[in-house]
Amino acid sequence: NDRKMVSLGCCSSEAVGSAVPGTFIMAGPISSEGEVTALFAALSGPLRRYFRIIGLSRDDADEAVQETFLRLHQHLGNHGDRTNLRGWIFAVARNLARNVFKSGHRRRVEGCGDNLERCAAITDPGRTPEEQAIQGERMRRLRISIGRLSPQQRECVRLRAAGLKYREIAAVLGIGVSNVGELVQ
Repeated sequence: NDRKMVSLGCCSSEAVGSAVPGTFIMAGPISSEGEVTALFAALSGPLRRYFRIIGLSRDDADEAVQETFLRLHQHLGNHGDRTNLRGWIFAVARNLARNVFKSGHRRRVEGCGDNLERCAAITDPGRTPEEQAIQGERMRRLRISIGRLSPQQRECVRLRAAGLKYREIAAVLGIGVSNVGELVQ
């Protein structure tokens, strides 16, 4: 029997895309293409959100998502380790993002980037002037607070905002789960 369990989280499930987030079982012959397709369906949204949170444009984020899954396909095709693929995917994504920023070959950010006030205005254009002022003040305070975080704390918050669990963040950053908890607090 060629059943292969692919664990993305802490639990196991009985079907691809089950109600238990983070876990998949691939039934039948092991197919890296099938695994990549299932993982893409489950993780492309959170991965794209992560790339946008760190400041990539929509186009760069889409390209980075494609590159991440291309690397996953190659990894699985070469019989790479299948444990904690969600963490592996986000570690690859983090490295890709770092390379994009180092190379300077990225498009001008179309979205919010570090301009949280603009992001708030984009997401809710129907607000009253009073609501806009209140939201602008909240965003200013948030930007100041985020600016006070260490780079490692900011990365933990970004990964958490992308939907990763503490254990997965720990795997991506190569630190202990308890350290992630302390950094996110």
